[in-house]
Amino acid sequence: MKLKTPGRRGWIFAVVVGGIALALPYVIPGGAHHGWWDRIPGWWGWFGGIGCALLVTVAKTLGHLFIYQSEDWYE
Repeated sequence: MKLKTPGRRGWIFAVVVGGIALALPYVIPGGAHHGWWDRIPGWWGWFGGIGCALLVTVAKTLGHLFIYQSEDWYE
């Protein structure tokens, strides 16, 4: 399947939405909400690693349950 190249309207839309997305954090003030977990060294590294492993495990489990078929499925 070949994707269609965006026209003039598509590029303008992409630039406007991208500009808004980049400028939004500077326009709307957001305070950092710190919790007790921010004092743990390497917290966000562990959080991301465990979250990634959990996501892969859940995706593989759902794939085995709903997508994969046995080898003799087509015969």
